Amino acid sequence: MIRFESLKRTAAAICGAVAILLSPAAPGPAHANDALRIAAVVNDDIVSIFDLSIRLKVALFSSRLPDTPENRRRLAPQVLRSLVDERLQIQEAKRLNVAIDDAEVTQAIGRVEAGNRMRPGGLQELATAMGVPFSAISEQIRAQALWIKVVNRLYNQKVIPSAEDIQDRQDQIRATLGRPQFEVSEIFLPFDAAQNETELATLAEKLSEQLRLGAPFAQAAMQFSRSPTSGHGGNLGWVPQGQLERELDAALLTMHDGDVSAPIRTSSGYYILKLNRRRLQQAPDPADARLRLSQIKLPVSGEKSLSPADRDKVAAYVAGSLRGCPAFETYGKTLGTEGTGPLGSMRIREMPPLVAQTVGNLAVGDPSPMVEVGGVSTILMVCERTVADGLPSHDDIRNSLRVERLERASERHLRDLRRMAVIDVRI
Repeated sequence: MIRFESLKRTAAAICGAVAILLSPAAPGPAHANDALRIAAVVNDDIVSIFDLSIRLKVALFSSRLPDTPENRRRLAPQVLRSLVDERLQIQEAKRLNVAIDDAEVTQAIGRVEAGNRMRPGGLQELATAMGVPFSAISEQIRAQALWIKVVNRLYNQKVIPSAEDIQDRQDQIRATLGRPQFEVSEIFLPFDAAQNETELATLAEKLSEQLRLGAPFAQAAMQFSRSPTSGHGGNLGWVPQGQLERELDAALLTMHDGDVSAPIRTSSGYYILKLNRRRLQQAPDPADARLRLSQIKLPVSGEKSLSPADRDKVAAYVAGSLRGCPAFETYGKTLGTEGTGPLGSMRIREMPPLVAQTVGNLAVGDPSPMVEVGGVSTILMVCERTVADGLPSHDDIRNSLRVERLERASERHLRDLRRMAVIDVRI
């Protein structure tokens, strides 16, 4: 049960409470007491005004928004909700006896630094630059890493894709061949009872403006986005045209690589998109097919030379009696001619033009007509054909489906925790 009893008060109250701590002047004793005030109670856990003020400072710095009372007021509901969610996630981890050690946190920090193109220790330097304790950043990362372990514990075995699931996704991808694809990052700001839409729209506009001026998108997504992708900088990966909501799809079609969109209103909230790259998913080129070949050489000179009549007899026998590379290669050994045997694997585009023309459409296991290759009469056979279909591998699709399902399970589980929790906002 959520008791947002004080939501009838304006978000300005939040701003008023934290402005003292974020002001340039050092807080006096009265201000220090204000810092210990309770911003919210999440079941039995407390979010203090100090917690909120520090996280606000991180959010403002990450987005490069000016540190003004107006911006703090607009950001406060989003930041407070994020802190409430973290308390719920940590509580659920305790209930399930899921823990995380310092080494795992260090690894998670390293992944965040790498994802933001920082050198090792970059987040510590960032905290110093912001004038906030490093724990304000590391504890947020700890909560995210802990939540990932919780979701994996609960749902990992329930989201394993079946062979049919993988085939369905392959069919979907195949149907998009020839359409544009977009590598997209997102920030999602949902409609929230704690913030009227005008305030949310203004926040989205200011955030979009700073991102277009160069604020780091991944850091902003981690602080502001309510999408499951926020934990990895808002990265959605490659999505084909038509996969996202109609409003988002229409916006992407007008964007160029590196563009950040204006806020996009949907039925559930505002999105800010970054188009990292676009590509046209082309149908596969037949010349990219990889063939494993074998051959029989029929020389007209040398110790193993064959007369024209004998060559014709061999060609006729092969064409009429031999199917499949094992029989083809066994017979070739009996001839003992130089160069006869397996040729290995290569792409059609890498073959000499006459060979490519001869085997390009040759069925696996069927002998080719006799052709002149390097001045020697030759019979070729395709032992194996691997067609380049332009699709991800089964393993890639399996991993992608698993991650998508875990993200959906994560959001559902957190939504259930919110619904069952007693959350009392006191500012």
